Amino acid sequence: MFIAQEKKKSNIIEYVLYLWQVENIIRACQFDVNIIEKNVINQMGLDANEKSLVIDWYNDLVKQMKSQALQQDGHLAFTKEIIVELAMLHQTLLKTFQDKLYNPAYNNARGDIYDLQKKQLAPVSEVEACLNGLFGLWMLKIGKKEVSAATQQSFDRISKLLARLGKNYHEMMGAVS
Repeated sequence: MFIAQEKKKSNIIEYVLYLWQVENIIRACQFDVNIIEKNVINQMGLDANEKSLVIDWYNDLVKQMKSQALQQDGHLAFTKEIIVELAMLHQTLLKTFQDKLYNPAYNNARGDIYDLQKKQLAPVSEVEACLNGLFGLWMLKIGKKEVSAATQQSFDRISKLLARLGKNYHEMMGAVS
């Protein structure tokens, strides 16, 4: 919860990826907050008040995931909304503003994004394809699987694009607040 709050303020891309990881943890713990408490929360070194807040946060996420039928797969509605916002901003930066920093980063990663989109099970936006790819890369690295140099270079280009998109997102949200 505390990590999520910090990431939401500082790096929206990492926030979405972190929440996807939390969804996987919830599924791995069979939607049982007692298992989550034992295996995750108790390892955090929290005081009683903080622990209570984190347990409430996990309980809320479990309820949302169950109500949205996300027991097997899929993502929480509020993360999907962020992805839609990011995709709209992505298109706006490319077409309307023709951002001098964003467009070159996009052009550098365009082929990589196209390759990622081809690998998706269903059609997704360029932004969602990038996030799916980064999450998959992250899972490979956590599993200590080897990642080729070419794949790493591809994701370096995508990461630079998403970092710029995230920066623009936070600037936009700061202007809205």
